[in-house]
Amino acid sequence: MFYPEDFKNRVKKVYPNWDELHRLLDSGDVVVGVYLDNTSPTALSLNTILTATSLKKLQEQAKIAQEKVALYHDWCTLYNKQNPH
Repeated sequence: MFYPEDFKNRVKKVYPNWDELHRLLDSGDVVVGVYLDNTSPTALSLNTILTATSLKKLQEQAKIAQEKVALYHDWCTLYNKQNPH
């Protein structure tokens, strides 16, 4: 699969220490979608909310979660464009 540089950069920014994911992205592996799906949150946990030290910190975590959801959505769009049914 072809991953545009901007997509790869966004993924690497959100998952900076996930070397395997970076390698799969760079090699165009379709498994990237599985990884993004599995790590795409549907909500913040109660623990995350209750242990947040400020509203700003909580909002930062929510923005990261939102970007993870967007990345998986964008992966699906790329996949569907490159693999029409």
